[in-house]
Amino acid sequence: MIKYSLLLILTIGIFSMCANKKSVQFEFPESMSETLKNANQANVEKGLALYRISCAKCHTDTVKGKERIPDFTSEQLSNYEFRFANKKHENNLGETQVTQDELILINMFFAYKKKNK
Repeated sequence: MIKYSLLLILTIGIFSMCANKKSVQFEFPESMSETLKNANQANVEKGLALYRISCAKCHTDTVKGKERIPDFTSEQLSNYEFRFANKKHENNLGETQVTQDELILINMFFAYKKKNK
């Protein structure tokens, strides 16, 4: 009985954590065609997944129990794209860990991620 109670508590805890995790919203220019928005939506979602795998450990904060992904400037994103902004990134996240194509998707995610308030 105790085993089942612990399992139930664990399951409820996991579901409540998932429910509290706000999904990331994206903002596309109004002038962008629906076809292009749909294609970009798929790419930014891939970029988000890659961010969570490769970057979130160091770059995501938790504020009042909620995930807070930082906003980066265009210049910061450009520096990441070329891997020279930070020697640590160049050494620890080289081409073997994050390919150039993956880095482009991560930057695309940040370009269209709704900014924090």
